[in-house]
Amino acid sequence: MIRSLLVFAVLSVAAISTQAFVVPSIGQSALATTSTSLDASRINAKIEKRKRNRENMRKFKKGGKKGTSRKKMMRKIQSSAARQIENEFIAKCFLTIPPPKTEEKDDKKRW
Repeated sequence: MIRSLLVFAVLSVAAISTQAFVVPSIGQSALATTSTSLDASRINAKIEKRKRNRENMRKFKKGGKKGTSRKKMMRKIQSSAARQIENEFIAKCFLTIPPPKTEEKDDKKRW
């Protein structure tokens, strides 16, 4: 009795260990390859979808503002006004005024 159980245990262990080295049948290999191919196509589909979304975002982007906020617009208006005032001041500083008339002295005539 013990001998038959021992032989049965050895045969079952041998059968289990040899399944690791045997090529699976056609049905099992098809299942194994389809699961990996499905995962690969799923990843590829996600990458393609990201590309499509990026292209559509560029295509249907709203024009108009183009990233200028109200704060930037107000600063731009203020800086242009300040620049204009400074340019007017600089222009007034460098106005060409004819020099005052001076009397010529006799010293110049001597030389």
